[in-house]
Amino acid sequence: MRPSDLLQHEHVKTAQNKIFFNLPFWLAAGAAAGISVLYNVLFKICEEWALQHANSHLLLFTAPLAVLASFLIGHFFSKEALGSGIPQVLAAAEMAPSNHPFLKKLLSIRMVIAKIIGSCLCIFGGGVSGREGPTLQVSAAVFYQFSKYWPKKFPQPQLPSMILAGGAAGLASAFNTPLGGIVFAIEEMSKTHISVIRTAVFQAVIIAGILAQVFLGNYLYLGDARFQAYNWHALYQTVAIAAIVGVVGSFFAESLFRVSSWRNKKSFWVKVLITLFFGACLSLTIYLCGPSTVGAGKTVMVSILDHPLNPTEASLPIGRILGNFFTYVGGVIGGVFAPALASGATLGQFLAQSFGFEYVKLMIMVGMVAFLTGITRTPFTSFVLVLEMSDSHEIILYLMLSSLVANVMARLVNSTSFYEQVAHNLIRQNAPELLEKKH
Repeated sequence: MRPSDLLQHEHVKTAQNKIFFNLPFWLAAGAAAGISVLYNVLFKICEEWALQHANSHLLLFTAPLAVLASFLIGHFFSKEALGSGIPQVLAAAEMAPSNHPFLKKLLSIRMVIAKIIGSCLCIFGGGVSGREGPTLQVSAAVFYQFSKYWPKKFPQPQLPSMILAGGAAGLASAFNTPLGGIVFAIEEMSKTHISVIRTAVFQAVIIAGILAQVFLGNYLYLGDARFQAYNWHALYQTVAIAAIVGVVGSFFAESLFRVSSWRNKKSFWVKVLITLFFGACLSLTIYLCGPSTVGAGKTVMVSILDHPLNPTEASLPIGRILGNFFTYVGGVIGGVFAPALASGATLGQFLAQSFGFEYVKLMIMVGMVAFLTGITRTPFTSFVLVLEMSDSHEIILYLMLSSLVANVMARLVNSTSFYEQVAHNLIRQNAPELLEKKH
């Protein structure tokens, strides 16, 4: 058989088609991982500067200015960059089947630039915000751009699958949690799009996760947290902490949505005044609650996991929760994902010590899962993320239990997650016809 005949063989052609079908996912995953790594480095530099000056009065003046600057970058450069990024990806997934025109703005290169600069500037000045949610939108935008400009002579990738893969790959590279990215894709982003889950989506998540590890090292987001064996007391302690923290997380999310929705209805100059007011509230929170309020929260989580029995005060969880609240409702570009984990961790530690529970370190982890579940209503993603970030497989049953308890309690506050509510508003404002089709 001649080589030319071999290329025409049916099995060879099938293999070629599969490669060309998956190729845009692979290339987009590589590009998204590279951008995510650069974003991570830039964000870390900005955050470290803020943490170094957390005890300085300088930060009390820069925090309101940073919140305002972040808002203005989004308002004038790309309104689609404002906010977390996860609701934007959920909205994009809804718009993808019809390739809605608004996707060009929602996942534009202009948005990517604004997202990175605006969120870094916010954290640089003392804002309490995260890069994880923004990374999802940036990654989804990279996948969208690959889909948009993919050569017509090759098999065209399905846009819903590309956006889904982009969001999941973004989460995997942001936290170094490939399994968490896959679970997130299935649980959150595919609630109404389960049919678009493809092997290529999983491949993209794995590639992004591997490349992020190549560039940043095979690190654990929360460090190597080791745990002891627990008796049955740990079960009721887990249920108690998860129930309380889950409700607090849900109320936090509901407050974020209501206040930010109210602010969004105001005129530009009123928004500016509201942003300055909440920026001043952020400065006051930093002043009253201490330097641990500053930053996304990773350093705080690692610190209390290393020293769980160190006496803590209510000011620590209050500062973390209010700091993130005032930053977000100020209209910034930035997320609540990592700050939510820090809020849950500090609240779990404080409650465990206040109740006299013996397993404080375990309750810190339970608090992380519960608070995140209260916001996202994705219990499996929450416990898998925390599990992967700490390599703490010995407490998997307690993390699973905390996520389920928190999810039940959070639904007493609102049956719809914060991200879903924001995504629904985005669709209602920019693609109302999609909602009409549902009804």
